[in-house]
Amino acid sequence: MDVFQPIPIDVIQINEKSVVDLYVRQDDRLVSFLEKGGIFTKEHLGDLDRYGVKKVFVREREKAALAEYVNSFSDRILTDPSVPSKVKAATFYISSVYAVKKAFDDPNEERIEEIKKTLKPMLVSIVKNEVLLSDLFSITEYDYSTYTHSVNVGIYATSLAVTYYKSDSTIRREELERLSYGYFLHDIGKSKIPLSILRKKGKLSREEWVIMKKHPEWGYSILMETGHLTDEAAYISMQHHERPDGSGYPSGMTDIHPCARICTIADIYEALTSVRPYKSAMKPFDALKLIQEEALTEFDLDLLRTLIRLLGPQADHMQVSHQRT
Repeated sequence: MDVFQPIPIDVIQINEKSVVDLYVRQDDRLVSFLEKGGIFTKEHLGDLDRYGVKKVFVREREKAALAEYVNSFSDRILTDPSVPSKVKAATFYISSVYAVKKAFDDPNEERIEEIKKTLKPMLVSIVKNEVLLSDLFSITEYDYSTYTHSVNVGIYATSLAVTYYKSDSTIRREELERLSYGYFLHDIGKSKIPLSILRKKGKLSREEWVIMKKHPEWGYSILMETGHLTDEAAYISMQHHERPDGSGYPSGMTDIHPCARICTIADIYEALTSVRPYKSAMKPFDALKLIQEEALTEFDLDLLRTLIRLLGPQADHMQVSHQRT
């Protein structure tokens, strides 16, 4: 039985052949919209717009072909100032997931450089133009995998860092850009974890959890060995599960780099609000409340306030208190 996944319409290029079969939802079933090899025209786009259709569906087994297709023209889309923000965001998202997946499959210098090449045009746009953030946030709702989680956290953490340090003249745009690579690669150490553990739907056993908790150290080693990223990127991978009270892992350290704390907030928020094989998604407001209860420093609270401003309506006008509960 075929499994289908939703994709944003915006990544389908006008007057180009579709590399996969495209489907749309009609009532409670999926119906064929455009067969593989068919030309996607302005008329097709007009039909979808007329009915308010924002996404089409592809077979799970064809997602790799679609991702390669999107990646093939991503440079042109992401660097063209005339392309609408929402089209750039959709293109960036799918090409980023594609690049991250390749890096996880084979985490070497070439793959790290490929990720930098894929991410850079959009990261520059994020730093320069915050209007893109709403488009990126609207895309992070799609299917869960280790790769989509990494990209979602990368988007949240980059946005958080850019906004938090916006008024700090000592932090240059280039520094934020370099940090961003670390956010998108924070879980690269999971490339060494057996798939039987990584994809397990139920609770991990004690032995499996011991292995899972090694991924920050493995990520640090991978990023340091490639030598193509800053030390801060490696610190993000090593420390994003550490906690200021020493209750985190892998070292139980309390002196945590600020860039890693930014990743931690983004990581927790994304994990709480996404659907996982073993849990349903938490509403943004409830997730933010839970993060506030666990925020251990004033820095954490400042980051949480920044995240709330970024999320806007999703945060439901939540107020962050200085009081500890």
